[in-house]
Amino acid sequence: MASLFKKGSKRKRTGVEESHQNAPPSPCGRDVVTAYDTAASTNSVTTNFADLGLSPPLVSTCRKLGFHRPSAVQRAVIPQILKPLNNESSHLLTLAETGSGKTAAFALPLLHILSSDPYGIFALILTPTRELAKQIQQQILAIGSGSGWKIECALVIGGEDLTKQSLELSRQPNFVVATPGRCAELCRDGLTGGGLYRPNFRKVKFVILDEADRLLSAKSGFERDVAECLLQSTTTVSRNADGTKQRRVRRGVCRTLLFSATMTRSLKSLEEMAGAGVGRLPLTKIIVREDGSWDSGKPNRRKDERSKKNNGNQQNEVGIMGGGCTGTDGSDDEGDESSTPSIPAGLRQEYLFMPDRVREAYLLCAVRNLMTHGGRGKSKKDGSGWNRTVAKNADIDELLDRNDEANDEGGDSKYPKAQSAIIFVPTCERCAHIAGILTELGISNVALHSLLSQNRRLASLGMFQSQRVRVMVATDVASRGLDVPEVDLVINAELPRRDVDYVHRVGRTARAGRRGRAVSLVGEQDIDLVHQAERISGRKLEKCSDVTDNMAVRLLGPVAKASRLTKMKLMDIGFDELVERHRKRKRRDRRARQKAEERAKKAF
Repeated sequence: MASLFKKGSKRKRTGVEESHQNAPPSPCGRDVVTAYDTAASTNSVTTNFADLGLSPPLVSTCRKLGFHRPSAVQRAVIPQILKPLNNESSHLLTLAETGSGKTAAFALPLLHILSSDPYGIFALILTPTRELAKQIQQQILAIGSGSGWKIECALVIGGEDLTKQSLELSRQPNFVVATPGRCAELCRDGLTGGGLYRPNFRKVKFVILDEADRLLSAKSGFERDVAECLLQSTTTVSRNADGTKQRRVRRGVCRTLLFSATMTRSLKSLEEMAGAGVGRLPLTKIIVREDGSWDSGKPNRRKDERSKKNNGNQQNEVGIMGGGCTGTDGSDDEGDESSTPSIPAGLRQEYLFMPDRVREAYLLCAVRNLMTHGGRGKSKKDGSGWNRTVAKNADIDELLDRNDEANDEGGDSKYPKAQSAIIFVPTCERCAHIAGILTELGISNVALHSLLSQNRRLASLGMFQSQRVRVMVATDVASRGLDVPEVDLVINAELPRRDVDYVHRVGRTARAGRRGRAVSLVGEQDIDLVHQAERISGRKLEKCSDVTDNMAVRLLGPVAKASRLTKMKLMDIGFDELVERHRKRKRRDRRARQKAEERAKKAF
């Protein structure tokens, strides 16, 4: 069994400099990033936030919040943002591993600059998920609490009252943290006279795209909305020399900052996409390595222009509605490993190989054996509202018989038990199903997926962050940017199809120098996905010895019964109808997006 995954483990990772020199040409027919003025340094001189040029109130706030020393990404990015405005190097693209402090890296210098001349709206921050937007708002308010004046930060996300959000924007808050869909909706309704206040982004000085690879990836569904937000914030209407025709030009005082933990092919074309249809946006790229050093520089413009001229008409113009570069098969962009920061050093990656049809039994065994109290937490009281029929009829602890199995099969783990865990699943249906099975078997948990109302989503996340519930079953909406320091175990109930999603999932643990554990359940058809995970992480997945086949066999009956009961309860509450409505809405949005892309291609 151990030799099953040796295929992808012999591949050597290349350095950042070597990978840039030997990088293959872009699939769009041009070299988007060709050369850099490398300035790698460990920056051992900078030992505190005062050395970075931040104001004393912000330094004091950092000390109160427990930020004693700046991380590598903060040492690299904060001085760049604090530099005077320069059209050649003012726009940044930062790549750093998950949990490295990217939010504070842009929040601190923005608050420092704003303190000299407070006004609204000063910065627009776009994120792909509502939960991440809420977390960024809380962090900005916490960091700005010691500035001596009241920081106003508006949260503009879907699932909330549109009129209230419009009124909040009319008060001109200092920061706007938004998801692209709701922000673009307010811009369009205000433009067409829909009765809502149109956000005034004409004086915005900073536009931040957090998790930029997700926002700008091809066929992500964000293309139109991100383009609308960039159009309203980074450009303005001007006239030609004759004064007859209006046109869009880029605002010179607005800076665009992009942050991500992974590099995809769509990011190589983001200079055109982030330019909002008024020309390429010059970007300074910063890649933070695992050892604390970083590379920074700007692309060689002359070489890019020569490449663009040579390609001629063979280039596919990327317009304001474009979705970035894709392969010839039209599939989603794959990760560029040479520019993808490695996973945290304190993370241990493991796999469980099992038959795919008994995946739920192995999942339950993993929760029971890898977590303290078998995943129940300190209290066995369940507040989910489900009737634990199976848990009442059969004691799962007795079925597992962990004490005897530890002596017979070597079940004693040399790693400490996890206090809190996130279980990732691919779809909303699977999320509700797995959460129901765990509840039926006596494991208190919360579910987090896009079919829940916004209040339910925030309530689930709040219960998990406060440790009232120690297990959260979630889709990939929880894989981006969420910072829950207590999470020390991530379980992939099914491996993601895109390798970059694996990096973001396992990045929910082992954050900020802590240790963590990631266990992936692998079926017969998942071998290629394991090799993808090993390639992008640069490490071999080890076999998890804490869960055995005999443990899972004992649970097949109770898990099957719990699965049947869960399906019946989901049907009773009309969950299947909700799923069907959600699918119809996605198909309708996909058709609308395709029509918009066709119109954009004709226009350009």
